[in-house]
Amino acid sequence: MDTKKFACFVAERRKELNMTQKELAAKIHVTDKAVSRWERGLGFPDINTIEDLANALNVSIVELMKSERPTENVSVNEVSVVSDIMQIAKADSEERHKIISYTFAITTILLTILDILLSIDWNAQDLSLSARVPFFAIIPGVIMILYAFICKIRGKKTYGIGAIGISLLLIPIIVIGVAFLVCALITG
Repeated sequence: MDTKKFACFVAERRKELNMTQKELAAKIHVTDKAVSRWERGLGFPDINTIEDLANALNVSIVELMKSERPTENVSVNEVSVVSDIMQIAKADSEERHKIISYTFAITTILLTILDILLSIDWNAQDLSLSARVPFFAIIPGVIMILYAFICKIRGKKTYGIGAIGISLLLIPIIVIGVAFLVCALITG
């Protein structure tokens, strides 16, 4: 794809639809600066944005990729192939996102449990237990909950990130409670 040809096509089509850059950006969940960059030929949209951009401009993905309106009929096979490639790229991106999120969450959970267990100080005579609540579990938990909330607002999949965030907030309480019960049962 030629950046200048793409830039002219997007700008012309947007203007034909009487849309501002800001309105187009809002439709496809990007910034108006991103639309401006595309229209100045300084780059292309992310692969996950192509389908939304084509829909917002009322053109096919093939027309957008070629940056021209067809003078002849575009074959169904050509549209199908481009659509399939877009779906594969989108699924691949979502799968990578899911793997990174789950790896981060599992690592944080395991480190949280380990840190709590290593910080436990048990006094059997007073039946008192003290443990450090790791902030490296609470902060990512809050961030994951906010991220899931933002994804929901934007209509994107969350892959259970909100639930993982909530569990990161609850794990310290659960682990400390279970540790207290175990220590009380052992000494009691």
